[in-house]
Amino acid sequence: MANANDKTIDAARAQRETAVDHELEQSFPASDAPSWTLGRIPAPALMKPEPVRFRGVSNSILDAIGDTPLLEIDGIFTKLEFMNPSGSIKARIALYMIERAEQRGLLQPGDTIVEATSGNTGNALAMVAAVKGYRMLVVMPEGLSSERVAISRAYGAEVLFCGNFHVNQALQRAHEIGTQPGYFCPSQFESEGNIEENRLILGPEILAQLPAGRLPDALVLGVGTGGTLIGVGQAFRAVNPAVRLFAMEPSESQTILCGEIAGHAIEGISDGFVPGIFQRNAGLIDEVTSVSSQQAVDEMKRLAREHGLLCGPSSGAHLLAAKQVRERYPELKTIVTIFCDEGEKYLSEHFGNRSTTADVAFR
Repeated sequence: MANANDKTIDAARAQRETAVDHELEQSFPASDAPSWTLGRIPAPALMKPEPVRFRGVSNSILDAIGDTPLLEIDGIFTKLEFMNPSGSIKARIALYMIERAEQRGLLQPGDTIVEATSGNTGNALAMVAAVKGYRMLVVMPEGLSSERVAISRAYGAEVLFCGNFHVNQALQRAHEIGTQPGYFCPSQFESEGNIEENRLILGPEILAQLPAGRLPDALVLGVGTGGTLIGVGQAFRAVNPAVRLFAMEPSESQTILCGEIAGHAIEGISDGFVPGIFQRNAGLIDEVTSVSSQQAVDEMKRLAREHGLLCGPSSGAHLLAAKQVRERYPELKTIVTIFCDEGEKYLSEHFGNRSTTADVAFR
């Protein structure tokens, strides 16, 4: 039986909810009011103060990394990693690799973090460095989205350009600088910490979000460092040894499949070489598939228009590749992919001209 205290709390809660409903009714003309303000259906859950994702005061923006939503889109389970702070999945490994280095004494106060990147990891490391008080040097090729460069600089990082589009030259330069006193290079393309984060944190997070009784049958992802495909794949294999892992590349630059290196529009994957992480774990991969840049960009734009998901070209490519896998292998019922980065990083490239908008001339 509820005690007097409980009854008092319940009465106070009911009184607050009534006051909120009354205030909403006064705020909208009857003809414009949402139906729930007029008592026709219950007030939506967003009006309730609980549950909340973050309780109390967080320590920093780094507390917002992870715990992103999982959606089912066109029958494919998609993890919305572009919702991480810094705008991409790379916020996860940036924090994990830096804290791993701190614990091992590889990174000291006053040091400079230096990393080769096509952009997203540079953005993420620059964010982590800003919070933790390190200097940051982003080494990246020219020819990538201007927003990626601007974001790193906004976090206070210095940007050193090296090479064009592909990361090969930037990678060599970052490693050279990283050997100097006072510098630390996380080496995202080689780091076991990259794999660990995906195996120990992201993979189990996705498994916990899948519908009850569903285990992943397939994971479809592009290869940037290879850490997400390998690490999440290992987590999936632990619960379903039969899960199939599909690596995706741009059809214009099929480096893994046949050694091709060329320009393409799916930034963040196929960076001009086969990463060490992928080379060491290639035996885990069941198949390599491809999607053209134009198809990826078109699908990216459709996701924004039809689903309200403003993400990057790799997200469009991932969804298309996952649907191709489902067509080829209809027995695979639970297919997982990831939307890795936000569309705001590609506004000038893909969303800035009038042909991509739905403007209407009003008279």
